[in-house]
Amino acid sequence: MIGARLFAAISLAAFVFAAAGTLRLAIAESLWRTGSLAAGGWPMSVGNSSYYEELAVREPALEVSALGRAVAANPRDSAAWIALGLAAERAGDTDRARYCLLQAEKVDRQYLPAWTAANFFFRQANDTEFWRAARQAAAMFYDDPAPLIDLADHRELKAVAALERLGDTPRLERGYLHFLIAEGRWQEAQEVGGRLALRRGAQDRELLLALTDRLIVAGRAEAALAIARARAGAVTNGDFRIEPSGHGFDWRMTAPPGGAAHWESGRVRFWLARSTPDACALLDQWVVLDPGGYRLRFEYRIDGLAEETGLHWTAVRHGIEEASGPVLTRAAGLAAGDRKTDWSFGVKKPGFYQLRLVYSRVPGTTHIEGRAEFASVELKNL
Repeated sequence: MIGARLFAAISLAAFVFAAAGTLRLAIAESLWRTGSLAAGGWPMSVGNSSYYEELAVREPALEVSALGRAVAANPRDSAAWIALGLAAERAGDTDRARYCLLQAEKVDRQYLPAWTAANFFFRQANDTEFWRAARQAAAMFYDDPAPLIDLADHRELKAVAALERLGDTPRLERGYLHFLIAEGRWQEAQEVGGRLALRRGAQDRELLLALTDRLIVAGRAEAALAIARARAGAVTNGDFRIEPSGHGFDWRMTAPPGGAAHWESGRVRFWLARSTPDACALLDQWVVLDPGGYRLRFEYRIDGLAEETGLHWTAVRHGIEEASGPVLTRAAGLAAGDRKTDWSFGVKKPGFYQLRLVYSRVPGTTHIEGRAEFASVELKNL
């Protein structure tokens, strides 16, 4: 019984407050319509700026005047200053709009006033004020910087120069790099990616690897190598100390159908089953080669499999096999030990090559389940 009375009392209080709010707004509206405010000013009981802001929404014809009253009632209400500035701009009063938006920035040094001002000065083609406001917004953005970057890119076509004007922080560099990749602007993406890579932030590894992937697809070998910190003719992560990422110039591991692939620090391991197809790729990475001779040196171990394992290395350019190494043998008596061996080959044309470890069943042999491990892969010029 007591609970029911308490609920009824709370409901009544809520109704009274809501009604009072509606009544105050109605009074405000009536006073605006009758012009009472011009004569006697706004009553203290409805002096809160929020009432004027609500009135501005409900009565578009009174928008500028109502918002003027709102900022008079609370000069620190940045939302009211912003709304008044935008209303003044729509009305063609750019001087008043500028003043209001600068006031919003003055009383509230958060992202929204600076972002709104940057947009206004962008529309007004006022570069000095635009870059000032944009830099302020860039220092405190809390979400996606893409809209701000898009504005800046229209005012400064060189990405690095725009970054320097905005403040050149790691967060901005990441945002600009995403923007440039989406635009396919590879030269500038290389420049911004290079700056980000110099920071050596662990959180940027995936983004930089994604960039090298896109640069490789775009045929920009030198740019991709600069980002990947790889040397032409060299193998990346040849000691398998880091788990292959499958991006950029790093290794891509592929589990054989019916089998499995596994990495552990220092080596990679493949299990081939009886159901493994007659041919499949296991391991590959991009390298950039100049015409000439090369030696691939690697360490491997075989357990099981046929004597002629079917495992061998190839060099592929534009999907065409340019060189193929000898089939690795199990070597009776050495099956439990590591073997180091070389494969020497040559290429005639410069460019991107895929260095691949493949399995191809040797004719006349049958599938035998087994394991193959590889470590210490290095590539050198002859």
